[in-house]
Amino acid sequence: MDDDDDILAVAKAAAGRPPLSIEPDGPPAELQLAIATAVMHGKPVGQVAAVAHMTALEVVDAAEAVTYHASPTSA
Repeated sequence: MDDDDDILAVAKAAAGRPPLSIEPDGPPAELQLAIATAVMHGKPVGQVAAVAHMTALEVVDAAEAVTYHASPTSA
């Protein structure tokens, strides 16, 4: 995968979406997955945040939601 493909995927997923302030459930799944992929491939959180029009904390939260959502919880 090209170095810019992850960032382009985030930009495409973020295009035209409403601001997070009116998205009570957070960013859509497509954007969360693109963010998680970019972060896991070593893209700087600040760069991903700028492209997604999100804060760095929102980017980290989105990446964590994808990463840990499917993980079984220990009882």
